[in-house]
Amino acid sequence: MNHHSARPQRGDHRLLCIDVGTTSVKVAIVDADGRAQAESREHILFREEDLFNWHADVWTGALSSLVSRIPMRGGITGVVISGNGPTIVPLDAQSREVGRVLMWMDGREERLAGDRSFFLPKAAWLRAHRPADFERVRSFVSCPEYIAFELSGERVTVTPSEEFSPYIWTRESIDAYGFDASLFPRFIRPGELVGKTNAAAAERFALPAGVPVYVGGPDFLMSLLGTATVRKGRTCDRAGTSEGINASSSAAVDDPRVRCLPHVIPGLYNNAGILSSTGRMFEWFRDISGQTQASYEIMLREIAGLDRSRDLPWFFPSLHQGASWEFSRGMFIGLGAIHGRVEMGRAVVESIGFSVREAVEILEENRLPVDEIRVCGGQAKNHIWNQMKADIIGKPLLVPEVEDAELIGNAAVGFTGLGVFSSLTDAAEGLVHFKAEYRPDAEAHRRFTERYHRYREIYESFRTALHDLA
Repeated sequence: MNHHSARPQRGDHRLLCIDVGTTSVKVAIVDADGRAQAESREHILFREEDLFNWHADVWTGALSSLVSRIPMRGGITGVVISGNGPTIVPLDAQSREVGRVLMWMDGREERLAGDRSFFLPKAAWLRAHRPADFERVRSFVSCPEYIAFELSGERVTVTPSEEFSPYIWTRESIDAYGFDASLFPRFIRPGELVGKTNAAAAERFALPAGVPVYVGGPDFLMSLLGTATVRKGRTCDRAGTSEGINASSSAAVDDPRVRCLPHVIPGLYNNAGILSSTGRMFEWFRDISGQTQASYEIMLREIAGLDRSRDLPWFFPSLHQGASWEFSRGMFIGLGAIHGRVEMGRAVVESIGFSVREAVEILEENRLPVDEIRVCGGQAKNHIWNQMKADIIGKPLLVPEVEDAELIGNAAVGFTGLGVFSSLTDAAEGLVHFKAEYRPDAEAHRRFTERYHRYREIYESFRTALHDLA
């Protein structure tokens, strides 16, 4: 970490925090008390097929537009970036994008058996399927590091620790894939200075020149900081385009139903169940049911208000394998002429809630008790869904003041780098504030529990067909 010898006063600093998500770019001016003094976002994904034909200038264009509109940017003392991943941007000798960005969920990878890297298989896919493009590549950077490069001109790779690095890349794994090591930038830690905003970036993004630039790294790690899920026994549900139920522990969990990675906090592990594409599934349903102009609150109010005695259909995700539930496809069962968009919507949101509950139960089976869940992301902004989820799971839900927790996670990184806090843990504890708690209703939880067990039974009957579909 970069620390100054004299500890700055907390009130002296404001950070521009940037999170590049899959469907939107978010920015906020965050002060050293963890308050977002200004926030803005811009939607960037309008068609599903764009994910397979992505250009990095979509991010920079959105960022330029956002920053130009946000007040107080002239008084910032740092910029911190997080982003989606594992996504890689191939750059040529002139630092221009080669071909297309390889997005985290586009399935384009050539994996080497036994290697843990999430990023190198994408570079291998480019070499195998776009050899002419690969020959032009002089550097691979991930999503947030690409934005940092655009601001500072410095190429880096952020890793929380040596233990985490094999999931990005190591010299041994680079050699195993047969790549030139010069294609992969040096490692730095979150909170270590990348560089400073240069004159070109200052003009392009309407920012002051000479401002320190930091990278938090992957957005899911920043959400752990942004919900203060930084101590053993704390759990968060990061729910956006996809969803992850993340429990912190002091020891690694060895269970194929749990994805265990090193935490951003040294000495901890992040144990997760991954619900892929839950947000995308709900957007899909909103579209096909003709409700694109309806607010989420109206939709959820109708869904939650359904007569409980009605015969309702079921919806099942296409795949539950290992630690992942795949919601990019699925199957309605028991759908009849008496059912409409509200009943179908209820089946979709119940399926998501039941999968979250199952993920929590798997964590608890591994001696990771879940007493409460800190929720963040776009789904956390809907109070009806928060209450429904608490009733399904049977656990209290805590909502932070800034639901886009990656932004506060970025602030924790930046203020640690500036020396305002002595560690990421202290920064998270000092910056994160909660504004709401949703406690489960006993009778609603009992009803959902009966339906949950029936859901599990029926899902088992269709699992083989769903697996073949996926």
